[in-house]
Amino acid sequence: MKVNFNRQFKDFRGENLKGENIAHSIAEALFYYGKDKPVNRNEKFRAYCLSQKIIQQDGVVEISTEEASLIKEVCGEALTAGGYGQIHDIIENNK
Repeated sequence: MKVNFNRQFKDFRGENLKGENIAHSIAEALFYYGKDKPVNRNEKFRAYCLSQKIIQQDGVVEISTEEASLIKEVCGEALTAGGYGQIHDIIENNK
């Protein structure tokens, strides 16, 4: 599925937040995956490759179901409920 993560996070009122966009936050979370808890080498490498794919394609990427699951898993641990929820909505609803 093709998704566009190149957008700003919104606050609880629906207003754009300043700072990193969603694509950068996902790529950063994937890049640092395994820092705070043990993760096997294969998962670390998958996360690294996906982080680079997102950055190199400027946040507009074709992702597999497995990659979508990895993004949701990693961001579910790394981000707030509001940040994770917006990423989940983008992936699931392809908004």
